[in-house]
Amino acid sequence: MKTYQLKFLAWTFSAFLPPAGDPSQENEVDYYQLLDVPPTAKPDDIKKAYRKRSLELHPDKLRQRGMRYQGQVITEDEARSRFQQMKSAYDALSDPKKRQVYDALGHQGMDFVINPSHAWDPHVLLGNLAKSSVLDRAKLMMLVLLFFGLLLVQPILICAKVDQMLDNTGGPLEESMWVAVLVPFWLFSIGFGVVMVIGKAFLPLVQWIMFVLGVLVLSLKWDSVIRANYAIVFIPFYLWMALRWFEASKEMKDTRTDMSKMVTIDYIEKYILNEKKQDDDGNDIENQVHRTYNDLTEEERDEINETYIIVHVPPKSVAPGEDPAAEQTMEADLDQIERSAEYQEATIRHQEAYKSIQHIVLPEIPLIILVIIQLDMNKSWNWGLVFIPLWISMFMECCGGCYGFFCTSALAHIEVQESMAAHFAKRQESADGNKASKDEAEVKKDVDKVNENVEAAKTDDTKPMAKTNSEETAETAKDGEATDLLAKSEVDTAVVVEPPTEVKEDDSKGAAVTFPEIDQVNNGAEKEDEDDEFLRNMFSMDEDTFQYYQQAEQEAESKATEAQSKAIASFCNIFFQILFAVLFVVKLNQVYDERDEPEVEGTSSFSSFWIIFPLLLFAGCTVCCCFCAIFCAGEVDTHMMSSDAATEKEEQHAEELPVEAVAEPEAKEEQEKEVEIQHTSTSEGMELDIEGQAQTKIEEAITADVEDPPKKESDMDDLD
Repeated sequence: MKTYQLKFLAWTFSAFLPPAGDPSQENEVDYYQLLDVPPTAKPDDIKKAYRKRSLELHPDKLRQRGMRYQGQVITEDEARSRFQQMKSAYDALSDPKKRQVYDALGHQGMDFVINPSHAWDPHVLLGNLAKSSVLDRAKLMMLVLLFFGLLLVQPILICAKVDQMLDNTGGPLEESMWVAVLVPFWLFSIGFGVVMVIGKAFLPLVQWIMFVLGVLVLSLKWDSVIRANYAIVFIPFYLWMALRWFEASKEMKDTRTDMSKMVTIDYIEKYILNEKKQDDDGNDIENQVHRTYNDLTEEERDEINETYIIVHVPPKSVAPGEDPAAEQTMEADLDQIERSAEYQEATIRHQEAYKSIQHIVLPEIPLIILVIIQLDMNKSWNWGLVFIPLWISMFMECCGGCYGFFCTSALAHIEVQESMAAHFAKRQESADGNKASKDEAEVKKDVDKVNENVEAAKTDDTKPMAKTNSEETAETAKDGEATDLLAKSEVDTAVVVEPPTEVKEDDSKGAAVTFPEIDQVNNGAEKEDEDDEFLRNMFSMDEDTFQYYQQAEQEAESKATEAQSKAIASFCNIFFQILFAVLFVVKLNQVYDERDEPEVEGTSSFSSFWIIFPLLLFAGCTVCCCFCAIFCAGEVDTHMMSSDAATEKEEQHAEELPVEAVAEPEAKEEQEKEVEIQHTSTSEGMELDIEGQAQTKIEEAITADVEDPPKKESDMDDLD
């Protein structure tokens, strides 16, 4: 962008730039003055001036000269500050783009280049707008009015001509040609075509030419220049729809091709670089060298980048107890690719292309056929029936919006619950496996112990010494114990399969009677048990599992919120389309009914401006809101500012206050604390006095009761 273009934009949107007397710009010095060069200096001259000034302003050189600069003694902080300003000036003027921005906008524009996040902050822009002059705000308001004026001038001219033609009042637009009425549209078409030529969007340019040509032929038909039927007049619109169909089909094919090429770095390393190779006999070659993506040469990387599209997968929350680095299957790797931003963008483009084809099939093609039949064959159909394809299309869009608004949130939460249920099932399976392995280890340990006892018994049998009755009895007991343990281990490890019992049918009673209600009850009971088990797991999960569940719920909620916002936007769009279509159809029916009654002069139907009334209402409300936002903008409150800007403003305000003003609130706070402490101590003392008086009265009553015990109930009541 050239310098004069930047200056024009700065003059137009000067309300969003800091004003000339802004305190933040007071300490800024002209960069050309800092380097002592003219604004027309060449890059080599700027470089030489920077070297010369750096020797003069460098802190070490100043120390050698006794901190003297231009005949004055300066401090090290001042020297360091001037050196930094001079370095910033050289950085800005040595870069051609930064120098161009500085020449056009000055220090204000450099803030947009060096610190764009701060310059484009809505709070900063609103603060600059509040400090701007009335002239700068008026320029913004004129831009808003110009935009809506260009947007509404064509619909207003069309509605005015239609009303004058129907009223037969001889207005200025009644005898004018439609080609002249559509002059704003022709100008806009030329400008839009130039933009597409600059952007090299040739296929959309051809589509736009066909659409403009169709409007031109239709306007000539209404001006009675062309006498052909509407079936021939609509030929450019046929070509327009055919080109859109071709573009949408090409987009779908390209997106499918791109989606099939998308891979991750892990996928490349696992299935492409380290693919298992086989010899001539079909056996896997062992001891292959494992290669990574970083080990590839530049040529190999270029070849892979030409063949595949490397995508970046966002991090995914991992359930507690799961190893994210564990070996994954092909399905899991493909799921990672589908979660990437590139794959999601391709999916959206594919869906948009599919919707474009769907919109051509319904309602455009059936609608244009019905319109041709109505106009060329002079049918007396109601225009509401002619527009049936449009009503069907809008109904389908409403159903899709309802699904996106009401069902997406529920489906997202159901996916979270299914994920948690799978996690609980995996954890239970792991626990059961650990328990089974532990039981198997215990059984094996018992069997080994028994085998050791049996071996010891056999060793004792080989000894040539007589056995006593007690020893034989002990060995018999050991053998019996070993036999029992072996039998127990066999019973524990064996799988008992019971043969199915055959049910003999009684011939006298006929066929066997089945009870499906029992199966339904059993299935319902199993489902209830599963639900109860899921609820028990949900209420008994640990902290890590709860954090994982909370994060998954937040992700599901964000997805549901995004889908609902899109559904709301779709609802608003459909609502305005339905409103326009209904008003247009009603107007057409009234006009055609009056055409069949030639004795009626003029028209009794409503004005054509009611058709564009929703657009006029929206434009009027938007203009009013922009007027209030531009001319009623005041100082930004600290609660509306960002945290950094609010903190900086508070610190600046505190520095500007005198010492007495800062000390006065602190003295008031200390005085309030002392009063509160005194009040607390006084209340505590009063409570102690009341408790002491009550205790004294109770002791006196007890003493009186001991000395003169009450003999009547009335005395007892008095004592109570």
